[in-house]
Amino acid sequence: MLAFRLTGRPDSRMPLYLYGVGTQEEKGLHRPDGFPVYQLFMARGGGGRFNIAGRGVLVIGAGQLIALEPGIAHEYIPHPKTSGELACIGIGGESAASVLQAAGLVRREPGTVTGFDVVWSRMTELWKALDQGKMSMWSISALVYQFILELAQAMPQEALPTFPVAAPEIRHLSKEADSPGQESSVSGMQPHPDAGQQGLNRAIALMQAHYQDDLLFKHVADAAGYSVQHLNRLFHQHYGVTGHQYMQRWRLHKGMEWLNEHPQASVKEAAENVGMEVNYFIRMYKREFGETPGKGVKQRNQLKLEQSLTLNTSTTPNPNPLVEG
Repeated sequence: MLAFRLTGRPDSRMPLYLYGVGTQEEKGLHRPDGFPVYQLFMARGGGGRFNIAGRGVLVIGAGQLIALEPGIAHEYIPHPKTSGELACIGIGGESAASVLQAAGLVRREPGTVTGFDVVWSRMTELWKALDQGKMSMWSISALVYQFILELAQAMPQEALPTFPVAAPEIRHLSKEADSPGQESSVSGMQPHPDAGQQGLNRAIALMQAHYQDDLLFKHVADAAGYSVQHLNRLFHQHYGVTGHQYMQRWRLHKGMEWLNEHPQASVKEAAENVGMEVNYFIRMYKREFGETPGKGVKQRNQLKLEQSLTLNTSTTPNPNPLVEG
């Protein structure tokens, strides 16, 4: 598994850039707000289904690719009892829409990639370029363009038609720092409004967008343009916690929200959905909320059952109107 890696702030002149790349073992994804840039998903073994807002269900199998536009709500549910990896390559820039459309990668159905192992190794090279930090973003941008061309060659011409070319608005990394990130439901964890703390706001926006990914705080700091030490000082100054603690609390609160929305789900599913190991999730959840997630789920299910029974009792007509109910 290749932990998700983010690039730094792109030069505004770059028409195409790599936002981030990484892989995950078979686990679910839940992104109700979508993703800030285009995503290319590739399944290596295993597979699963994507529930995509406005497009329904798409099933991806081993050796296939799905591309998603920015800002589209989606979730991924892996096939049960299968093993494999799911790669995600984020691509942004003014020309991202036109390039990916012209290459035939944005399709209505998953596409099969010929020579899949070769393409997967190219994706691994992109990851190494980010992880090692020895290449400029311009050089990595050239690698991304080459990667798209190789994918275009590896996709069959007779596949289903692509979406109409209507480039959606892309939220650029260079602009994310100019405005606060998505507002948190956690009291006291909103991005700081001080315009001089754009790097801090950018770090928060990245954490909120990638809480499900295996994201290291070091790479958040790199993408925000700060050292780990300086970014931690900013977090402690404005929120009284370290950057790692902030990200952990965000994941725990998103895990609680997810359990509220999916009362029948298991704690293991909730932990995977927020990118945490299940035992660690349970321990930190209890420390944050004073109860285990399993106890909270049980109580909420019992409350819903009681409310349902009360509602049914109050709306059931009396079978004998001559006898008082």
